[in-house]
Amino acid sequence: MTQQPPSPRHGWTVVFAALAINLILGVLYAWGVTAKALVLQWHWTATEAALPFTIATASFALMMIFAGRWQDRIGPRYVAMLGGIILGAGLAASSLARSPGWMLLSFGVVGGIGIGLGYSATTPPSIKWFPPARKGLITGLVVSGVGLAAVYISPLTQYLLQATGIPRTFLILGVGTIVLVSLLSQLLTNPPAG
Repeated sequence: MTQQPPSPRHGWTVVFAALAINLILGVLYAWGVTAKALVLQWHWTATEAALPFTIATASFALMMIFAGRWQDRIGPRYVAMLGGIILGAGLAASSLARSPGWMLLSFGVVGGIGIGLGYSATTPPSIKWFPPARKGLITGLVVSGVGLAAVYISPLTQYLLQATGIPRTFLILGVGTIVLVSLLSQLLTNPPAG
């Protein structure tokens, strides 16, 4: 009995799951709103408030070097899920931060590592479902999620900061990240060989 080829719709399911994961990983771009709150409410200096973003960006970029190889070995589903859990844990740990040093570690290092893991696992499975002529379109769609995140994440973070305060905002974003990325990552699959 021959196995039926997967439906082309499955490829689009992978693409939209990857796009949604990247929209969540774009929480990095809410930092501008968060930094203002840290300066105004907790009286951190502008440098202290900006440094976690810088460290997160560096951690994110560095982790992608290793994460790309891991997703090739163990699959995108597990790497993306691990990235979501680590990012969510970093955000949740940031809810306990009261000093710039703790925030550097929780959001900067841990959060950045989670973003790097998750981001590295979204594009490869997406482009594998489509012919070479569509790889540019698919890559653009998936990667646009991180940039588009700024459209919703900044207003959402601003609302949460005003409604619940800094610690609870981090906790809500952290738990939401863990749940949503863990669910969405289950849809990230490579096509069958051939």
